[in-house]
Amino acid sequence: MAWDANLELNTPAYDFAIAPARTIRVLAGPGTGKSFGLQKRVARLLEEGVDPRRILVVTFTRTAAQDLRDSILAVGVKGSDKIVAKTLHSFCFSLLNKQEIIESTGRFPRPMLDHELKPMLYDLGEEFGDIRDKVKRLRAFEAIWARLQSETPDFQLNEIDQLFERSVTDWLVSHQSMLFGEMIRETYKYLRDNPQCSERNMFDHVLVDEYQDLNKAEQLVIDYLADNANIAVIGDDDQSIYSFKYAHPEGIREFPNTHDECASIDFKQCRRCPKRVVNMASALISNNSNRTLGDLLPFDSNSDGDVYIIQYVNLQSEIEGISNIIKSQIDHRSILPQDVLILVPVRKIGYRIRNSLVARNIPAKSYFRESALRTDKGKELFSLINLLARPNDLVAWRYLLGAGSNGYRTNSYRRILNYARENNEDILLILDKLERSQIRIPYTTSLVERYTEVKNKISRLSRLLSQDREAVISIIDEHDEENNDLRNIISSTIEEIGLMEDEEIQKWYEKMYSTILEYIAFPQNVAEQDHVRIMSLHASKGLSAKYVVVMSCIDELLPRIERDATPEEIRIQIEEQRRLFYVAITRCKCSDDYNGTLIISSFVELPGNEALQINIPSSPLARRRVRASRFISEFRGTAPDTILVR
Repeated sequence: MAWDANLELNTPAYDFAIAPARTIRVLAGPGTGKSFGLQKRVARLLEEGVDPRRILVVTFTRTAAQDLRDSILAVGVKGSDKIVAKTLHSFCFSLLNKQEIIESTGRFPRPMLDHELKPMLYDLGEEFGDIRDKVKRLRAFEAIWARLQSETPDFQLNEIDQLFERSVTDWLVSHQSMLFGEMIRETYKYLRDNPQCSERNMFDHVLVDEYQDLNKAEQLVIDYLADNANIAVIGDDDQSIYSFKYAHPEGIREFPNTHDECASIDFKQCRRCPKRVVNMASALISNNSNRTLGDLLPFDSNSDGDVYIIQYVNLQSEIEGISNIIKSQIDHRSILPQDVLILVPVRKIGYRIRNSLVARNIPAKSYFRESALRTDKGKELFSLINLLARPNDLVAWRYLLGAGSNGYRTNSYRRILNYARENNEDILLILDKLERSQIRIPYTTSLVERYTEVKNKISRLSRLLSQDREAVISIIDEHDEENNDLRNIISSTIEEIGLMEDEEIQKWYEKMYSTILEYIAFPQNVAEQDHVRIMSLHASKGLSAKYVVVMSCIDELLPRIERDATPEEIRIQIEEQRRLFYVAITRCKCSDDYNGTLIISSFVELPGNEALQINIPSSPLARRRVRASRFISEFRGTAPDTILVR
């Protein structure tokens, strides 16, 4: 099959696939076919003889990277399995993990997860304030790195901030680890400071999807990787929803001005969504300022679709009402569970709708990857699996040694850390000596006892897994709601990596840990399964479904405005959350075989205790009145009237 099979002439996808320009910017609204155009461009390059190993495709999720490979492989173009298709963090991790680069940077790219940060912050000196002050300082530094503020002329840190940065770096170096934000920063510094390095000449073609979601440092890393290559960036500032990750949507707006001889191609006609959804989305997003692409246009042959806006009395009636609607549709064979995508603004609402569906014998799973290690049990299990794979991982050890103590046994650990530095010895070796009473360090008894306890837990887990590899799933009770996401991840991991022979057990541990880490730390879409998928609005990016429900669309949650925000900050927050809602409703898809259904629901009140659970200010005994999201009114005449359920 030729690369241009099923590719219509004189369409944006065709123009992108054949564009000869060295530099290309593609502005593409949701469902307009940019992924198809990207696939065809890569397929054309391969068919014309470009070395697949010299093609880099940067995607926002691991799933998108795999989908790209699979789609090109299906076309039958040789070499599709050899193209370099990765998330940028994953690419930077593999680059920084090269021995020569570790020696050059002096840093080991072991990424720190959120729950591992707290022990580190406790280990830092009191001169940096309490734990909340240290968290603020760390977030400020991550913002500086992401925005490359330190590269700005005349930028300088005050004395205490300089000391804080040195202290953090010293701790990370001694524990052979790196902050996530640092992975990009260290890659940027390496590529900047080594203009002749091979990594700046690895590729002939660099293609970047979801460019608007990259921060400034990430965009400059891309520029270095494309130093001697053709570059194409694809994105849409109307879908920029990651300001909390310091996304730099200005990068795609300004791309033609910052890159010479740049060709621009616009994808504006939405082929995915029903016409009514497209019209609603266009009306909604038109309320934002500083937009580049303009209105999304409906595809002429698409159906109008079925759209319902429903308001319930309270949260519980909304959960029951949506559950009953979905059950009725499944019972009448109008849809299958895998056709349904439910998006919620708050994780706890997601758990409640999942439980409600399961109680009605409808298979459903929640996908809140960011919360997989939210509980102490989940954090401990993950850390123990880590140590099975990497017995000398000092970050995992530090977390487990401090777990169960309010102050993470910081004073004791500092004494051991100082002893290690003074004697130039390994921390774990010192702990072994303390355990065997070969040395003595005052006031460390409790920590050494914990060290012995952790070693015993590792041994027990190892024995269990040597008898039954799948037993690790059973460690987490299937009825334990708080750890259900981690259970799903572990189950998916074992399914993905399979079971190895006994003599390969260590390799299996390593594969298991790295795969779980990827699920948790690196973005991943959840493709259609055999169940209803429930997730956050952010997590739905890149997905689509026949039947989409956006729940609990109330002003307190969508948009959620930070307290004490200035008028300008409020404006920025509202615009970003409007973009988030825009992304959510455009997940709805139609075809010649089905219309596509979108349900947007809200409620009027909820008990005070329930309000507090989802971070809405309230008195525990009061009934909290709320109103439907202001975004619903912005559909104006494009949406149906609200159905009131009493």
